[in-house]
Amino acid sequence: MTPTPLSAHGLMPVRRPSDHRPRLDSLSAAGTAEFRGLFAGAPDVTAADFARLDGDVTMRSFPGSGERLLGAAMARPSYFWVAKSFRHVDDVAVGHNVFRLLGGMRALNFLATVGDSVLDGRAAVLFDYDDPRVGSRRPARRIYDELREIEPDLWLGPSYFSTRGKRILMGWFALDASVPFDGPA
Repeated sequence: MTPTPLSAHGLMPVRRPSDHRPRLDSLSAAGTAEFRGLFAGAPDVTAADFARLDGDVTMRSFPGSGERLLGAAMARPSYFWVAKSFRHVDDVAVGHNVFRLLGGMRALNFLATVGDSVLDGRAAVLFDYDDPRVGSRRPARRIYDELREIEPDLWLGPSYFSTRGKRILMGWFALDASVPFDGPA
């Protein structure tokens, strides 16, 4: 995992992750039907585990439906959604998603903490996009994500859309902290 340096102007540049992502490719090949079991089989997240999610971490999305059509596009290294970024302050991480759009942008801010999963009640990293401190706009404030480490530096979790008091599974995503960043987006 590579911490993201701040530029002289205080901006965090968007860098491009390496196209070589074998563990994310393996998850793509396994398919989303395997993900609930992998998530359930992962150990509970500790504060020390959570602290290792720092800086930009390469991401891949896996759709909850339309997997044949959308899954292939999302598995391409050129896909526009490339990472999540974390900055820790005490037991909370302030973060955002990293996109390769318009030369690179950081958006969809969140606060992440360790807490009980809505899926099974065990410890996981929880992403709150609705916290007023991060200034997310609608509909981003309705997103809710969770993560567990399924292999060293390989994290997997569900992504939900909250509506009318319910959380609807949109799909899954994975973070691989072993994938280096090559340069500008």
